[in-house]
Amino acid sequence: MQILHAKKNLELVVAQRPEEILIGCILGDAYITKKGQIRIEHSQKQKEYLLWKYNELKSLAYQKIYEAARKDKRSGKVYKSLYIILRQYFRPWRNIWYRDNKKIFPQDIPITNLSLAVWYMDDGYRDRRRKATFLSTDGFSEIERERIQQFFQDQLGIETTVNIKGKLRIRKRSEEKFIESIKPYILSCMRYKIPNPVTTDS
Repeated sequence: MQILHAKKNLELVVAQRPEEILIGCILGDAYITKKGQIRIEHSQKQKEYLLWKYNELKSLAYQKIYEAARKDKRSGKVYKSLYIILRQYFRPWRNIWYRDNKKIFPQDIPITNLSLAVWYMDDGYRDRRRKATFLSTDGFSEIERERIQQFFQDQLGIETTVNIKGKLRIRKRSEEKFIESIKPYILSCMRYKIPNPVTTDS
């Protein structure tokens, strides 16, 4: 449990489960603003997933689900999304997770299987043709990706490689171990991201 302070007399209690989910969110798609708010956004197609996050984190969030629309200048197509905003108590987290406005992979953050599952639901995908499991780590620098690989090896005993596009690939011999660690936490709307059963596709 963490107690965060926005001002002297304002505090926010972050229990263990929301903290684990938030760590997964921040490793994935979430963004911490300089003011200390956390923005969590997903496409309309992932509405069920966003609603799950909102229900898990609503004690920390503004009580509203927002809508956004962005127009692709090249195609003219409009993309709609939904997002929630967590209240601005997370400035200390901003200092942990960002250097020079770039997201980093902090040392010694407590990544549980739940955190890992949320990270994978955010940024992971299954290449069915190649029968391979990936995490989109291309948003991290090369040095941060090396730290991520070291974490997987040292803390989880999972071997990985990084391709030329900066994607983290779970090695075949570690894939079943990885999937089994996150599988209990994968939502039904995200089951398409994992092989089922694991052993038939590895």
